[in-house]
Amino acid sequence: MRRRGLFGRGKGPTTATLAEVARRELADPRLIALLESHALAYGFDPRRAPASAAVLPYMEQTFGSWYVRGGMRALADALYERCRARRVEFTFGAEVTRIVEKDGRAAGVELAGGRLAEAEFVVAGIDPVQLPGLCAGRDPWGADAVRPDLGPGDRATARLTVCLALRGARPREAVHRTVVHAPDRAAELAGVFGDGHGLREPCARPTVTVLRPDDPATRPDDGHEAVTLTATVAPHGPVDWYDAEALAGEADRMTDVAEAAVPGLRERVLWREIVPPTESGPVPGPALAGQEGRFLHPGNRTAIPGLYAVGGWSHPGGGPAHAGMSGAIVAGLIVNGDDWRGST
Repeated sequence: MRRRGLFGRGKGPTTATLAEVARRELADPRLIALLESHALAYGFDPRRAPASAAVLPYMEQTFGSWYVRGGMRALADALYERCRARRVEFTFGAEVTRIVEKDGRAAGVELAGGRLAEAEFVVAGIDPVQLPGLCAGRDPWGADAVRPDLGPGDRATARLTVCLALRGARPREAVHRTVVHAPDRAAELAGVFGDGHGLREPCARPTVTVLRPDDPATRPDDGHEAVTLTATVAPHGPVDWYDAEALAGEADRMTDVAEAAVPGLRERVLWREIVPPTESGPVPGPALAGQEGRFLHPGNRTAIPGLYAVGGWSHPGGGPAHAGMSGAIVAGLIVNGDDWRGST
């Protein structure tokens, strides 16, 4: 008897979707929700994401995940201090309006006030969809480059975050992370990604990730607890995330859902801070094979000598580990030359 492959008859790895794999391989709808929630957390629609997205839960279940004590801000602060120690200069609040070229290569940037900042190399850590506009409309990867869409622009889904300060100690048996799944999968996917006709309606009970780290750096003392709620939501436009009332309503719904993981949550809230999608921006996912390369990311080396792309929207994709790899790749290309193919 011939064993059926993962991608099924007539569906190769380049065309099968994560939802198709879930329907074929998993009988329990709860397992399907668990599998698809890993894609949803990165803003991927499981109905369109390639089957290779199944590697996301596999990697976590096999190798685990890590947490930065003090939260992700602590990682940014540590990186900033290390750069300062190496005499890196920072300019904040300055808009870059143009990438300057000289003798056919990137030679610096022009700021909104007209000031030129010269540089031997330019490393752009932005959504690559913005790069052509900074290069006078020139395609930084070249017209003949084989690559996916440059980036999501304003089409990407985003993440809504609710930070809660709670009275009362964190229970010793509390779980670091709990995912409370939406009871109506179809309604949630339609609300986040659309129903096929461009209509989006926020889901009444979305999938919410509840983080309860045992981290003294995030609370004033052991008589309080810090809890963070996150949910993947539609981009600004279909939903007006500048509307304070709509934003508060969505945060209320997320808090109601989180009660399943933190009983009595509402009664313990001292204050909350809502981080809207308009501030946090879209969440870049890792590069995924399949679907004819539509879920890959633009390369780090561009067709303009001296100009490199780095960060979650460039190869190899989003997440702290991938973004770090992106930086390591660009550093290797700058130090060793564009013929560099990685360490051996």
